[in-house]
Amino acid sequence: MSRLAALDLGSNSFHLLVADTVPGGGIKRRDTSKLTLRLAEPVAKTGELGRQARDRATEAFTQLVREARRAGAQRLVAVATEALRLAADGTRLREKWERDTGVRVKLISGMEEAELSLRGMVGALSLRPGADLLGMDLGGGSYEVAYGGLGPMRAAVSLPFGSARLAARSGHDPLRLSERVALYAETLEALAPLVEQVRGLREAGPLRAAGTAGTIRDFGRCGLALAGGVTPEQVRGLVVTRPQLEVAYARIVSMTTAERVDLPGVSPKRVDLLPAGGAVVLATMEAFGLEQLELCDWGLREGALLDVLDGAHVVTDGDFTDLAERVSRSRRG
Repeated sequence: MSRLAALDLGSNSFHLLVADTVPGGGIKRRDTSKLTLRLAEPVAKTGELGRQARDRATEAFTQLVREARRAGAQRLVAVATEALRLAADGTRLREKWERDTGVRVKLISGMEEAELSLRGMVGALSLRPGADLLGMDLGGGSYEVAYGGLGPMRAAVSLPFGSARLAARSGHDPLRLSERVALYAETLEALAPLVEQVRGLREAGPLRAAGTAGTIRDFGRCGLALAGGVTPEQVRGLVVTRPQLEVAYARIVSMTTAERVDLPGVSPKRVDLLPAGGAVVLATMEAFGLEQLELCDWGLREGALLDVLDGAHVVTDGDFTDLAERVSRSRRG
């Protein structure tokens, strides 16, 4: 058994996972931590992070690496996604982090992000051999939809439809009807090739689908709370129907951001992201003919650890930093 850490440097938040390996190539979560940074917003507006966002990101990165060490992680993999892919000053920032902490940062593509997120969802939802899953990961900067099962990913798309990125391009609160209609249609058009690809890969019958990341989980929790009167605490495996989401969305877009804070199941840090994010989710359900969606609390960071333990399709041993060795060298220095 070994204790590993994965640091997901996302466009909305930085997430740390510390987990123990278990026999058979699985993991058991030990510690998690999240710091909200909203890096997608300055990148969407200016093409770069800028000094203030870089400083906040550096402080968060350093803090989470320290937390991984305190939690007893022996090795850590850090993966960077859309905001750091696009930011003109992203490379300089990642190089600074490596100089300061000794931790290497792996910049992954949108398709690699899709594969890791799907791997995390498949690991959480216990798919049987031969079964497949459509996984939806709505981040702050990008949106990944992937199809596959226990083996390699079979089809996917990565789109520039992250909820924070979309919210930043509109100055209206909430989105106007014309903006929502346009975003819905844009999502349908962007997903059309994947819909056809998935249709050709699978047999007829209901398609099992799951969604991860905070905006989807908040949207789902809100739909379930409005339907049942109780806000669910744990979301893994909970099923929310399309009509329940449509009712929640009607409420969401009838309110300002300040009013939306009082909706059940919604984090104050994401209330402004729900009008754009909800439109993308509902358009995806329309595109694939989905009547329900499972909520999932595993995603990219869990997928990164599972990937290296089972095949290394994206993450390899060489992408990890040995934290114990780094501490030893620092003490000798």
